[in-house]
Amino acid sequence: MANELVFIVDQNDALCKEVTGWLQEIGFQTKTFEDTELCLNTIDQSPSAVCLDMNTAGSSGLLGLEFLKRLRLANRDIPIMVMTEKGELDSAVEAMKLGAFDYMVKPIEKLRFVTNIQRAIETHTMIHKIDRLRGEMQKTHVYKNIVGQSAAIQRVFTQIEEVAEININVFIEGESGTGKELVAKAVHYSSAYKKGPFIAINCGAIPESLQESEFFGHEKGSFTGADYSRVGKLEYANNGSLFLDEVGEMSQEMQVKLLRFLQDKTFERVGGNKKISVDLRIISATNRKLEQDVASGKFREDLYYRLVVYPITMPGLRERKEDIPLLVNHFLKKYKNEMPKIITTVSSLVMEALMRHDWQGNVRQLENVIYRAMVATRSETIEIENLPPEIQKHSAHGSIIQDHSLNQPTPSEGTALFATSRSQTPVTTAATIQEMEKKALVEALKIASGNVEQVAKSLGISRATCYRKIKKYQIE
Repeated sequence: MANELVFIVDQNDALCKEVTGWLQEIGFQTKTFEDTELCLNTIDQSPSAVCLDMNTAGSSGLLGLEFLKRLRLANRDIPIMVMTEKGELDSAVEAMKLGAFDYMVKPIEKLRFVTNIQRAIETHTMIHKIDRLRGEMQKTHVYKNIVGQSAAIQRVFTQIEEVAEININVFIEGESGTGKELVAKAVHYSSAYKKGPFIAINCGAIPESLQESEFFGHEKGSFTGADYSRVGKLEYANNGSLFLDEVGEMSQEMQVKLLRFLQDKTFERVGGNKKISVDLRIISATNRKLEQDVASGKFREDLYYRLVVYPITMPGLRERKEDIPLLVNHFLKKYKNEMPKIITTVSSLVMEALMRHDWQGNVRQLENVIYRAMVATRSETIEIENLPPEIQKHSAHGSIIQDHSLNQPTPSEGTALFATSRSQTPVTTAATIQEMEKKALVEALKIASGNVEQVAKSLGISRATCYRKIKKYQIE
């Protein structure tokens, strides 16, 4: 913790010199202030801690607790150590309530002072590290389950990024099994609401009679069976995101009440009369053509335009078949620990059949097929007979993937460029493997600003292999 900067705010010159000496002994830098306002005006120097005497005033009378409040507004993260006289413990307690890290009663003991300052800075540093890691984890979570590199899925990624930091309602449309909830979570974890909860409601699964209570909650005795007060999903989602799945299934009555809520983000529990205000983001989704329901009168037009502010369309799997090898690899990894045997690959006939099949159930159907096949196979390879009959038949008419399966060489061999991240490109067919490999390298080099070591790490290959492939494909 050497070279950490500590501000000391105290009009007692002798004490300032004393504590300054203690801190400099352990390698800290210090800056002393006899004026609270001067300290406040210098806070952009980002000290690691502030040591404040509660009786120190500014030129305009800015004193103690008020100064602490102002300091918190200027920089909420700086740990503040309060020094006070024996008879002023009440002010120290108030300071703690306002967010002071700790307090010390004068006369100050050297060991306790130094220890407390070190502890404050260590805690502050740890909090920052945790916040940074949490942010990285959330960023990873955004795309880790949305597997694909096709142009269609890349458009979805772009839309997520465009809308993430803007607090407008997002509407996700797409067939069942395309991954609408994954997109909803990606929007949430990319937004300013990411530290809040993500609450999902399947509007089609709630009986009409219970929808109002499910959304808004209810007070005890508000209806028969209401033996206790219950918090609704809107309250649970406060400071986060509320995901309305299958919103087209919502009753007409509930549509009216949701519309009323959207006007000012306030509501009352069933049987209550207290206005409850929440701050949240609404994300909705449907597999229906909602505009047709609007035209037929099944869905309110005014609610439709409230929800469909920023639409995102999830493509069906048949619209992005180039993602199938990547998805298969993803599911093999996902379920490998559930199997009593090692399954690492699919045969070329299997991949042919998967690529030819018309996936009406989309990604969810593909996942189920792979899981079932993993259960059925008796070897490390999923064979054509492990697939359902309706998919097996697609392998009879020529080979899309010529003698090529998901049993790729190890990363050290430099050819397995399968990934679940956006920065990598999957190997698809034998006919396009070199083209896709080159594309992966070009994209990775662009993201890494030409850093070959970073590129090699992201693609799971050695640096030597990376250089060799750059030379092979004549990438500048």
